[in-house]
Amino acid sequence: MKRLIGLLITLVFFSGCLTAASPSKTQKSPTKAAQKARADHVFSELDGKSPTPYTTSPEHQKKAPLKHGIKPAPIHSQSPKTFTHETHLIARGYGQSKPEAIGQAKAELANMFESRIQSDISSVTRAVTDSVKGDSLKKTVQAKVRVVSSVQLEGVQVGEVTRKSGEYVAVAALNRARAASKWQKEVDRIDAKIAVEEKGASKARGKLMQLRHLNNAVGFFLDKQAFSSRLRVIGYQASAGNTITFEELAGRRQKIKSDFRIALDVNSAKGEELSHQLAKKLTSAGFIINERPSESDATLRVKLAFSKVKNNNPNFKFMRATADVSIVDSTTGKKVGHFNESQRSAHLNYDEAGVKAVKKLSKTLSKRIMTYLE
Repeated sequence: MKRLIGLLITLVFFSGCLTAASPSKTQKSPTKAAQKARADHVFSELDGKSPTPYTTSPEHQKKAPLKHGIKPAPIHSQSPKTFTHETHLIARGYGQSKPEAIGQAKAELANMFESRIQSDISSVTRAVTDSVKGDSLKKTVQAKVRVVSSVQLEGVQVGEVTRKSGEYVAVAALNRARAASKWQKEVDRIDAKIAVEEKGASKARGKLMQLRHLNNAVGFFLDKQAFSSRLRVIGYQASAGNTITFEELAGRRQKIKSDFRIALDVNSAKGEELSHQLAKKLTSAGFIINERPSESDATLRVKLAFSKVKNNNPNFKFMRATADVSIVDSTTGKKVGHFNESQRSAHLNYDEAGVKAVKKLSKTLSKRIMTYLE
């Protein structure tokens, strides 16, 4: 028995040596751990014990066969998105190509909001803007409505695109619940801004800053109305927040404007034409022109300068007029605004060219000043 065991050990040893000495191109040499496992397996059989299981290296292991009855899950192609009117606002678009049809569907969806926003804001503001004569509030509101009614929708989904009679038909949809959640947050955010501007107007010492705060509040109110209109289109109602009305804001603003005095201080010997044009524009907007800065609510300090412009045309003379404008709060004496503008014009002589340049300059200055005051 001992001789048999010795013989077996010798055979196992020489088997490992021969395998290591003759490398194969297709099979790697077993590791020492694998040889030891194989020897333990043999000794277990000789001792009458259950054989010790051993494993070969991963590259020698065979993959387990698939169990009978188990099939791999089939791969399904994704079906086109379908929408219901209960969960989505849906619009259809038509075109000669898929991109054109999709673009038309999205545009149609946006149009649903734009027309509603314009209608809602007009109904809220019309009574006030029509009653205020000689004031630019109506123009301000109309300009603001054009901006807030232009809707860029986010989260629009595109459904199935089909083709009928040579024309593509696309479906665009907006999830009502998701849009409502987002737009209500915007309403709450704008409400907070309106409250800040109201508080600022109440605490401001001078009329100029009071007017500025109320102008901002009016703009935010129109933003809020736009989002409230969006919510109504998708079947939701904006939750109650800041309860101030447009009539209240516009009324407080108009009360300040009706007695708002502006002094014009044009620092130039040739500034009479500019002063005249600016006074005309401000008066038509509802402001009062006052000659004394100390008795005014705001002072416009304008430094007017002229410079000749060289050119290659011998028949005309060019002149540039430049205005440096400072807006001063007469109550506090602080400069609260500053900008500059320039215009050039041509004539047969420099003096007339300068006059023409000032007329052009007065128009651009008036727009900048009204933008600040409105």
